[in-house]
Amino acid sequence: MDPSERLLLAALELLAERGYKGATTKEIARRAGVNEVTLFRRFGSKEALLRAALSRFIPAGFLERLPEEDTPLEEGLRQLLEAYLDLLKAHQAFLPKLLAELLRHPQLRGPGPPEGMLRVLERVMAFFRAKQQQGFLRLDEAPEEMALAFVGPLMARFLLGEALGVRLPLDKGAYVKGYLEGRYGAG
Repeated sequence: MDPSERLLLAALELLAERGYKGATTKEIARRAGVNEVTLFRRFGSKEALLRAALSRFIPAGFLERLPEEDTPLEEGLRQLLEAYLDLLKAHQAFLPKLLAELLRHPQLRGPGPPEGMLRVLERVMAFFRAKQQQGFLRLDEAPEEMALAFVGPLMARFLLGEALGVRLPLDKGAYVKGYLEGRYGAG
């Protein structure tokens, strides 16, 4: 792994472990196995390094697990559900801290959504849009709203579980069927 990649990884790890203020350039460089001068030469500042790290962050293999536009509707929703739940489970310590830091330090996001997150969102929206165009989902709800309506309750379930220790059983099949209730199209 080249020094820039090591710096990006170390920056994300330390951001999650210690927060923005605790993720010092000295510690990031040490963890990445480079000197601090290398960090500044490659990224200019801690903020720019963290913004780059957040922009590129997509967990390994996550995009490949998302449904393609031609995946049948219910199968695609199950794929999305499984990928999302696995993401939340694999990063259960990291994600709440990351979200908290992004709320405290919005400059880390940059002018728009991080590029990695944008790629995920585009892929998910393309699935919902395709299902609308194919007549499987109704057209009066924007694909963005459909996606948020699907993953939003999963995120809420995750955050409640992490923050409050609330463990609610999830019947995945019933979740998909309940989501689709009233959303089917004419196809």
